[in-house]
Amino acid sequence: MTETRHLASIGDIERGTWDSLVPAPCFYQSHGWLAGQERPDFATATYTVVSSGSTLLAATPSYDFPAENAPPLPPVAADREVLRVGTRTGYHNEFLLAGTEEEQRDALAESVEGLADHAARLGSDALLFDFLTTDSLRLLAGLFPVRAQLRSAEAVVHNEEGTFESYRRLLGRNVRKRDYEVRKFEQAGLRLETAPLSECVDELAPLIGQTMDRYDASLDLAEIRTFLTVQAEHLDGLSTVFRVVDEEGGLVGGHVSFAWREMLYARVAGFDYTRTRDAYEYFNAVYYGPLRHMEQHGLDTLHLGLSAVQAKVRRGARLHPVWAAVLPLPLVRGAGLTRDVAADQALADSVRAEAGGGMDEKEWELGRVTPL
Repeated sequence: MTETRHLASIGDIERGTWDSLVPAPCFYQSHGWLAGQERPDFATATYTVVSSGSTLLAATPSYDFPAENAPPLPPVAADREVLRVGTRTGYHNEFLLAGTEEEQRDALAESVEGLADHAARLGSDALLFDFLTTDSLRLLAGLFPVRAQLRSAEAVVHNEEGTFESYRRLLGRNVRKRDYEVRKFEQAGLRLETAPLSECVDELAPLIGQTMDRYDASLDLAEIRTFLTVQAEHLDGLSTVFRVVDEEGGLVGGHVSFAWREMLYARVAGFDYTRTRDAYEYFNAVYYGPLRHMEQHGLDTLHLGLSAVQAKVRRGARLHPVWAAVLPLPLVRGAGLTRDVAADQALADSVRAEAGGGMDEKEWELGRVTPL
């Protein structure tokens, strides 16, 4: 006998119980990350769990945004009042399920039905699963009629042998250029040091502000300090800050990352542009230093997220499609997947043209994306 519950806080479920469902690619659905994302002033979070006795079978967060805070909707969800399911916005999203394939399908169906009831009580007319993986999209579409669109490409360095030398082999003809970037950094008199996030909040926050200003994504300094402080509170043991320092130990920049299972997640970087030396500081702090660190700590995958795909592919990343999937309410059972195939292919072609590589043809053959 299974039971579906809706919890008001991630703190209402034991950390180890929740995290037992969270595989390596799903750091943004881990207990610690979700705890740091709870912002009742920004969005109301709910955690829907399906269990059988003491065994957790399915779990997912959902977010009800007030209109003034709501992220932009993808076109497939336009003119809908949605409840966002999974990661809050802009992060890798897949279903957290346990058991056999049949048990997982049953648990997912029960979870989605519970989410639909919750959404209806909130006045929503659709569930939005944004930045969903292809496998999760296909699984969902095998249970319910889904409207979907290709959303973006997620960049990941898969360094299966786990050494810096094996990473260099991934680069192929780009290896000389990347070795030059490492040498230029070292010849500029710069080096990397590591520290936990809790030791770096005050020094790093203004640098992150500088970088956000540089790329027209300005955020109040107090807000930057707040989100770093909250992340340190919940995730300090998983954090590594790669500090770029000069000959005197002065801070030039830094990059915040988190380790989860076998993966390292690149999060946010900031630099003092009055002290940088045109020495590829960013790439050393976000790629090369972390990859050496990963070798020392048994990690083999570097998650780089969305955007700037060309730079990421040139430094060894592979690109994976992510989707927006909408379930209109009231919910109807039955397999189905509706897409604008031409629009999805046009976006895939645009990503391919920008990236210049890094796309497995089988994975990006969008006609193969059918319900499971």
